[in-house]
Amino acid sequence: MDEHTRKRIIAFTSQSVKQYGIRAVRMDIIARHTNVSKRTIYQVFATKDNLINTCLEAYSGRMQNRFQLIAYNNPDPLACLWETCKAYIENLYKGECIFWLDIYRHYQGIYLAINQIWWNELKKSIAACQSTHRIQASLDTDIFLRSFTELLYNARLAECAPEMLHYAASLMLKGVIVPQAGNKLNQSKSIVS
Repeated sequence: MDEHTRKRIIAFTSQSVKQYGIRAVRMDIIARHTNVSKRTIYQVFATKDNLINTCLEAYSGRMQNRFQLIAYNNPDPLACLWETCKAYIENLYKGECIFWLDIYRHYQGIYLAINQIWWNELKKSIAACQSTHRIQASLDTDIFLRSFTELLYNARLAECAPEMLHYAASLMLKGVIVPQAGNKLNQSKSIVS
């Protein structure tokens, strides 16, 4: 199988999974929509789980590129943190609720892997803000991130509008920003007031 066909299979599978959930996406559907025989797909990926894990690896690579772009375009640590938060929210809306419920209930390893990708980047951004005295040094980052990501995830499952998640995220961040940085936060056009 050539690389172009392999990438088409991964792209189609990734999109289908985000739209319908892992359990609903079958190998025969993937084969039919990518014009590749089911047998060939199994020869390359061996199992549906291997194909899904390949999709997860591709996703991780895309997110790492995205994080680098966010950091490059936002040299200010607080702006970088906010852009990463917005990207996290946007990511929640790239998958339908059925996808998020499916991986949470039936594919915990995938749910945890996706969460870990974002957790690591958000934690890194918070540490950069703490090192520049923009976020409270005493903040327990793990507890904050658990609350932060669970709130936004649950709001997404409740089908709240993205604007509500942005507002909730901005309020949570304002609660941990030191007063001097808070003034900068309120003045910034890139952060929701």
